[in-house]
Amino acid sequence: MVTIGIKDNIEEIDMKAKSIITYVFLLATFMATSAQSSGTNAGDSTNLRDGSNQKQGWWKVYNSDGKYQGYDAGQLVEEGDYLNNKKTGVWTKYYSNGNKKHELTFANNIANGYAKIYYRTGQLQEEGIWKMNRWAGQYKYYYENGNLKYDWSYNASGKREGEQRYFHENGVVQYIGDWKGGKEAGELVEFYEDGSVKAKRYFDEGAVIPEKTQSMVSGKVFDDRSQTYTGKPKPKTMSTGVLVDGYNKMMNADGTVSKEGTFKDKKLVDGKVYLYENGVVVKTIIYQEGKRTGEETAQ
Repeated sequence: MVTIGIKDNIEEIDMKAKSIITYVFLLATFMATSAQSSGTNAGDSTNLRDGSNQKQGWWKVYNSDGKYQGYDAGQLVEEGDYLNNKKTGVWTKYYSNGNKKHELTFANNIANGYAKIYYRTGQLQEEGIWKMNRWAGQYKYYYENGNLKYDWSYNASGKREGEQRYFHENGVVQYIGDWKGGKEAGELVEFYEDGSVKAKRYFDEGAVIPEKTQSMVSGKVFDDRSQTYTGKPKPKTMSTGVLVDGYNKMMNADGTVSKEGTFKDKKLVDGKVYLYENGVVVKTIIYQEGKRTGEETAQ
């Protein structure tokens, strides 16, 4: 289970609705001093306090005293809304490179609502409802390429409930099955990266039932719950010889090239994967150091 605690003890987020606070003239001097000490200019509408010295309205926190390691002096670290000295609405925290680190929704100074967590690159990593120190409802986790990695559902107790999906990095479903009270229940289907069924397992309260396990051959049709299928099994591939560490070329049954490049332990490390429509390459997926790094679409 991925928990919000992994993300640097996340505690802050962006604004939903600004509070309108009326200030009396006698506090003008105090507000100007407070704003200057927080890294804002006199007359700025941010970083203000009311007559009881409580933070109100929109606040920006800067690295003005070197408290935040890795940030430049005076750099914006986080921002959000205060109501009566308590965080409210969405607060946003930033990485030292300026990209968003996370957005957390606060209510009465407690993170309780929709949350988004980002990779340092700015790509969304996780999102879902954070409630009472745990995920609740639908939760999604993404690869750095933007494709889904997990699509899970939590019950009110913070345990996974209902249909759960895992995905390969190329976006194809990897596992799909039902959970009950945080444990696998019933059928769990595993898929190859080409979308064909790899295995089917059956669980009873999280324990696998070996006699019901089925292993499948790559190339069979998709399971109905995985994704839309065109009606034909994907073409089988074969190598030009024994698949060894080093350069290999994989061929489709119709003679077109499926994959080519450097392999290790029967996996493509550096090379290309070709996708076809009516015998013509429509997309080329590029792999470097064992990871998908890009793609080229035919014009």
